Amino acid sequence: MEHEIVGINEIAAMAGVSSQAVTNWRVRSPDFPQPLSELASGPVFRKSQIRAWLKRNNRKLVELQEGSNYYGRLKSFRNDDEPLSACIGNVVAKLETSATTDKKPGMLLGKIQSGKTRAFVGAIAKAFDQGFDIAIVLTKGTKTLSAQTVRRLRADFAEFIEDDEFIVLDIMKLPGKLTRSELRRKIVVVAKKQARNLDRLIEFMETHDGLQNRKVLLVDDEADLASVRFVRKNGENDIKQGTIADQIDRLRDISGDVAFLQVTATPYSLYLQPEGYEDASDGGDYVFKPKRPAFTELLPIHDAYVGGDDYFGTFDESDPRSRLIVEVSEQEQDALRRIDKRRISKDNVLDTANTVGLRRAIITFVLGVIVRRWQQRKAGERPKKYAMVIHNDIQRAAHAWQDQVIDWIFAAIINAAENNPSRLRPMFDEAFSDLEMSVTADKGRMPPRDEAFEDLIDALQSDDVVVEKVNSDTDVLALLDDNAELKLRTPYNIWVGGNILDRGITIPNMIAFYYGRNPKTMQADTVLQHSRMYGNRDRRDLAATRFYTSRAVYDRLYTINGFENALREAFETGAHDAGVVFIQADATRRVKPCAPNKLLLSDVVAVSPSDMLLPTDFQTKAGSTMAAIQAKLERLIKSEWRDAGDFVAVDRRTASDIIDAIEESMEFDSVEFEWDAMRGLIDYYTGIDKGGDGTILLLAETGRKLSRAGSGDKSGRSILGTALRRKVLDEPRSKPALILLQQQGGRDLGWSQHRFWWPIFAAPTDAEPCVFATKVAA
Repeated sequence: MEHEIVGINEIAAMAGVSSQAVTNWRVRSPDFPQPLSELASGPVFRKSQIRAWLKRNNRKLVELQEGSNYYGRLKSFRNDDEPLSACIGNVVAKLETSATTDKKPGMLLGKIQSGKTRAFVGAIAKAFDQGFDIAIVLTKGTKTLSAQTVRRLRADFAEFIEDDEFIVLDIMKLPGKLTRSELRRKIVVVAKKQARNLDRLIEFMETHDGLQNRKVLLVDDEADLASVRFVRKNGENDIKQGTIADQIDRLRDISGDVAFLQVTATPYSLYLQPEGYEDASDGGDYVFKPKRPAFTELLPIHDAYVGGDDYFGTFDESDPRSRLIVEVSEQEQDALRRIDKRRISKDNVLDTANTVGLRRAIITFVLGVIVRRWQQRKAGERPKKYAMVIHNDIQRAAHAWQDQVIDWIFAAIINAAENNPSRLRPMFDEAFSDLEMSVTADKGRMPPRDEAFEDLIDALQSDDVVVEKVNSDTDVLALLDDNAELKLRTPYNIWVGGNILDRGITIPNMIAFYYGRNPKTMQADTVLQHSRMYGNRDRRDLAATRFYTSRAVYDRLYTINGFENALREAFETGAHDAGVVFIQADATRRVKPCAPNKLLLSDVVAVSPSDMLLPTDFQTKAGSTMAAIQAKLERLIKSEWRDAGDFVAVDRRTASDIIDAIEESMEFDSVEFEWDAMRGLIDYYTGIDKGGDGTILLLAETGRKLSRAGSGDKSGRSILGTALRRKVLDEPRSKPALILLQQQGGRDLGWSQHRFWWPIFAAPTDAEPCVFATKVAA
């Protein structure tokens, strides 16, 4: 006969959750059934009422069944939503039914800071429910990330560890030989992707009786170029199979039954699976298909996610994101790299142009925190603490000088706050006006200006602004809280140094980032790793958020974001089944295939049907040189093509001649435009052997009057204008298009005196994504 009375523990078993979860339901749910009686051992309830409440509140009713329910309990403890729960279930189901290997793993594809760790921890619990016995988590080769992963696993699995159901181990900090009782538990081992760590792991598996032939899940976290099948040698571009792959093979031999799951934030890794493209660029096909994993599961992206499209998208002034990026001069960032007291000294640190961006970043950060905390108090919310990161260079000598300059700036600011507050008023007013524009665009409120200034002075005087220098793994580990995130000590926390970025540490409530490291040859996985401002962020914080960097760095980050988006869009829409085009130009400008594993990811141009390619941030030449160029273009761009209101077909040779002439008319201050990419894309899409007929659609308009100040839109959307944008991007088109906009020019608009032509390239609207490599690895 069924028992009609149940206590807290029995309810937890019925729902597949922890006892603490049931206690929380009693406190938080006003309709939770009242107890029949309060016994010394705890309250007891009528089982039928509990069952009805569980069903009414969509709680899983598992009754008192046999078997584990680790993920059900973890899901309740973490409050996982249904999309994440479904994703975790799909991953484990596919691991059960797919033959995964290190050469052909299963893949969990998310975005940077999108909850990938949460997902694979859930997958481990779910796998244990399905009969897996051991989980091995491979992390990137840093002590900090390894320690962070161990902390995270122990925090999420705390109940299971306390009940002697799980044991979580750091392979380099083993407690000695495990007891038979410990070996009967579910075992989670964290190891760095380093030969020494994996040697210890193999020894652990071989020397403990009973671990052989157990069912193992191997999770390759942050899978990228440094994954189990690749190692770097003699520089970051020399990639080969190495020792780690051999060690993984040994693990598989020991265990017999190993499932492999890669976790990554970059879809580029789909093109870097172990099978190479050795002969692909020697007359092979232009279209490269992703090296298919055994399966790929997309991690659902939640509504609170802030990512590259927020930072590198195109927004008008009514959107607060239009003010996220603040340009810093390369002169300033260079001055912060090398000691030169003629450029920066203790006495001029608040006045020199060589620290103006850094000063602005610091003052705006403190004010941004003041604004957000004022808004939170007005809304009846608990005020939050916030973070800023400063990272300008990776060289140790540069760190020392950067730290010295920051010490001078803070000493000068605090001295002014204590002795001459009016000295800071101009910097405050500039920061206030800047934030006011984005807060107003976000339909938010600002505190009274004078009140905010008093709060700023008070924060500086009271030592509330904390600056931490972080230049080693030891420094980073000391800063982590129990959740393996950076601990926010005060409302205003500033961290200086690249180790935080390189170690993949979660930085909560980050609203300011001063970034000077120029990724000229940086791989995309490194760039994404540095994008710590991405993640689960309160979108109301965006109006007070700023990213300070140079135009050159911004352009490279914009390029890499576009590249990632092109590949991700192809994958998510299923277009990757047709492949992605990877091309390069040879010495004679002829287009040929480019193997994806030869790319230097900071030297690519990515184009998809929703993107355009155009030069930005340039000045036009002047005098007789410009007059001769424009005369040549007058002959090339026929009068009957101009203002015709529609496309005309021209041969690709004419289009290339036009591009050649326009190239001679423009000068660039920092980042040159990739003219070869524009010519190469024209050649590729018009090529007869690729389905083209040797012609490109051309549309020419005259009488445009865009100012140079408004010429920085790299997407080209605002430069085209609404009507032309619809025609170019929305109307179906099977051919590539070249749009030529004749600008009036003139000094009153910031240009030279001459008219000039502005070219914009658009791929066919039905084309596969195309990646043009401006440089390739040897």
